[in-house]
Amino acid sequence: MRTAGLGAATIPRRPAAWHRTARVLALVIGVAVGAAAMQARAAGGAAPVADAAQRFDTVYDLIRTRYWDLTRADVDWAALQAPFRRRALAAEDEAAFHEVLREMVGRLDDDHSRYVSPREVERTREAYGDLPCIGVFSHVQAPDPSPPDTGDGPVSWRLDGTLGVIRVVDLARTGAAADVREAAITLTRQGAEGLALDLRGNPGGRLVEMMRTAGVFTDGLLWRVVTRWTLPMPYPALGATATDLPLVVLVDEDVHSAAEGLAGALQASGRARIVGERTAGNVEAVLPFCLRDGSQVWLATGVLAPLGGPTWEGEGVVPDVEVDAEAAMKAARSLLVEGP
Repeated sequence: MRTAGLGAATIPRRPAAWHRTARVLALVIGVAVGAAAMQARAAGGAAPVADAAQRFDTVYDLIRTRYWDLTRADVDWAALQAPFRRRALAAEDEAAFHEVLREMVGRLDDDHSRYVSPREVERTREAYGDLPCIGVFSHVQAPDPSPPDTGDGPVSWRLDGTLGVIRVVDLARTGAAADVREAAITLTRQGAEGLALDLRGNPGGRLVEMMRTAGVFTDGLLWRVVTRWTLPMPYPALGATATDLPLVVLVDEDVHSAAEGLAGALQASGRARIVGERTAGNVEAVLPFCLRDGSQVWLATGVLAPLGGPTWEGEGVVPDVEVDAEAAMKAARSLLVEGP
């Protein structure tokens, strides 16, 4: 048999007919494998995404067992399992898999709960700092990874005559409460006779920032989180009280979540009077559950309420003095400086 040299080694030549047959067989095998893979995906078989079934089941069961009240959600959660599981197992890559989970969790449609892919987790961490798996409140369904450009940061303050005004844009970024503390101390030293905490338009943020901000003005147990899977959990104000000056909190209909909890707790405890418009009534308690692949599920596991009263969920914080948002500062000045 003739051979073709390959350096020191040789291999026998195959007949031309054999090569043609091999090419045909390779094509047939390739088509068969591709068809089998498509059939497996369509039937819910193994997907190219590693551990797709286990990862899907983890997210699905997390919501089934930890969501605060599926009976109030406008969705039949059990009916979603099979179709979304088939789609997850048929996902062509990680991006498609994450999109299926994002859509499924989005069916809760509660303005709080969402699935966050590993890439989104990193972007959010870059903007707002670390996101440990502890209690978080956030109204924003898909937070902008860049902090809002307000021109004066998340917290700003000024002395207006004898009225100290502290403006808090959000409670999402680490350090917001520390800035409020600095503002209260500075304004007190500058001669403020009363403080106006301006929360108008505040979308909420982190549980710990809410607790620390309340601690600037008062102490003690202020909140409870009501869930269906554990006893109500009480939460305290954190930190040493920095001021006992008279306090008014300005709110409007765009105040959500942790900002509502802050305003409502200061009102319920008798520490502050609330001026403005009824808040949004959007105080579901969100816990971020960290998954092994780096993704997170931000899940409404309960609702926030004052320690001894009904939840603000669906009701909002009702002001002591109801006025249009634009007139709130004037009303606050009347209460704090000029007297009722």
